[in-house]
Amino acid sequence: MLERAAPQRRVSLATAAVIREALSSIVSEMRRSMVRSSYSSIIYEGYDFSCVLIDGKGRLIAESGEDHPFHIIPVAGAIERALKVHGSIDPEDLLLHNDPYTGGTHLNDIAVIWPVHAQGRPVFYVVVRSHWGDVGGMSPGSLNGAATDILQEGLRLNYLKVARSGDCEVMRMIFDNVRATREAISDFHSVLGICRVAERRLRDLAAKYGLETVEDAGEDILDAAHRRMSAAIAALPEGTYRHVGYLDGNGSTPHPLRVDVALTVRDGHLEADFSGSSAMVSAPLNAGPAIAPTSVLTVVKSFLDPSGPITSGTLRAITVKLPDGSIVNARAPAPCGGLNEVRFACDAAVMGALGKVVPERMTGDVRGTSNHTYIGSRDFIFYEYPSGGTGAWGDSDGNAAVRAFNEGENVSIQSTEVLETVYPLRILKNEIRPDSGGPGRHRGGCGLVREVEVLADDARLSVLSDRNIVPPAGVNGGASGAPNRYTVRRAGETFLPSAFPGKIANFPLLPGDVVVMESSGGGGCGDPLARAKGPLAADLADGYVSEAGAAPYRSAPPRARLSVDPALDDAACRLAPDLATALDAAPGNLIELAADLGPAIRLWVRAVSADLPAGTIAVPARFAAEGALRIRRLSTFAPMAEPSARSPS
Repeated sequence: MLERAAPQRRVSLATAAVIREALSSIVSEMRRSMVRSSYSSIIYEGYDFSCVLIDGKGRLIAESGEDHPFHIIPVAGAIERALKVHGSIDPEDLLLHNDPYTGGTHLNDIAVIWPVHAQGRPVFYVVVRSHWGDVGGMSPGSLNGAATDILQEGLRLNYLKVARSGDCEVMRMIFDNVRATREAISDFHSVLGICRVAERRLRDLAAKYGLETVEDAGEDILDAAHRRMSAAIAALPEGTYRHVGYLDGNGSTPHPLRVDVALTVRDGHLEADFSGSSAMVSAPLNAGPAIAPTSVLTVVKSFLDPSGPITSGTLRAITVKLPDGSIVNARAPAPCGGLNEVRFACDAAVMGALGKVVPERMTGDVRGTSNHTYIGSRDFIFYEYPSGGTGAWGDSDGNAAVRAFNEGENVSIQSTEVLETVYPLRILKNEIRPDSGGPGRHRGGCGLVREVEVLADDARLSVLSDRNIVPPAGVNGGASGAPNRYTVRRAGETFLPSAFPGKIANFPLLPGDVVVMESSGGGGCGDPLARAKGPLAADLADGYVSEAGAAPYRSAPPRARLSVDPALDDAACRLAPDLATALDAAPGNLIELAADLGPAIRLWVRAVSADLPAGTIAVPARFAAEGALRIRRLSTFAPMAEPSARSPS
């Protein structure tokens, strides 16, 4: 354990605490104002936005505790990057930014950066990042599962200078190139009004305490956050811990895509090295350089030090290495619409690596995707991202159909009454999805089933989702949750609207079509056979688990002995014939090996090999230290032909 000197404070502890809470209060007021003044349902119903304050040196100083990690953490480097573009930011300017390659998320998330000057220099920046319903591109809503170039996803704004009034030729050009223009204009001017009020609150704070005191308190706030995070990391055993998270990919990419992380803990500092992750792809499954650091901080903070604010001070205790030209550090023109799909795979990888150090703190995986779902036309754009189950942990089951710890305050779904009033749609069903929570001593939370009937003549469906093949994993012997699934029901027939599950672009919908969304469940925690009889009986009575779905709680899967085969690539395995028969597994299938402690191992069957002894699975060399593990088959996915637009029979 490191010995740490007493902190050197610039202001009293009480003063720093009061100013910290005052800054957080300003951000909270911004959030409330966004909900009350916005015109887009994705803001006032979906809460798909975040607000933060940046200090004059470009460091994240305040958030509300309700904001989304993937919105706010990338802002920590925004000012430094903006100054590389412009050199200076004038008092009458504001900046627009959404470019993923220079610290943004995806193009729909546009940040308004509003400088606050005093004494001839910037002393704060007010930042609001909000999801625009459309930013141009190839499909209504801009996000879809088939983009191969970022230009197909909309307009790139790389710290674009705009007059603070918002009335200028640049904004006219932007609004002329997005769908749902009236909503975009109204929401943009709402943001400007909120930034003006936040500036006034900051000036009042500086007048009350003095600008120097406020800035000194900011330094103390950052230092305190660094000390907290560093102390939490220092409590871990030193060493390097590795795990891999997987994405489904799409029909044009390798399957699966991988996010590989090695966490090194040393001297109260954590380094996350993502070398070995897949190269960037011509599919919307890439992320810019801000996303993997967001993932590392979110997971490490959540499991090691869940209380206290997130600031740039928290980030000082963490270093992240990203391979250039990979799915975690993509270059133009790689599309980045699915940045959250990449982020969730990063989360899974970091959680798995931490699970090798502190398995007792880990949870089963969450639904693992944003489930971007668009139904739209030239006249309307409905956007939703149905929640799934959260992972179980050592003390409790997961929660059903809610946001998880790594997502912020987005709502699970939009209000039926609002949706049916605003859009030509009808909600037919909204219920818990049985058997979707991963079995375990504690069960993963269940996903939901949502059915949306289309009433318009010219609507199209676009979906950007993941974990439709590789489901959310269990932990400490728990089983995986059910994967996400999207289908369309037409004239009594249910079919998949795309060849590759979860990746849909501009699928034509007819009046009367029903879009069926089935979201994934969270991973289970602990051996399913150890689940108490009372909770299992309650699950059966409540419909969370069916009689057929109760089978994993009554009989154990086979246990496999591991044999190392150095010739296997990192995600491949070979099965003995008796295991293949017991699992009904064939080459190409995804299987899972569950350890009593720590994360599950996912591998794809390369071959069924008669030369292997009974009950044996051949695995890559990196699993040489593993003992006998429980084995389950997860997926038999194989690509199919692309469906054509169907007509009613």
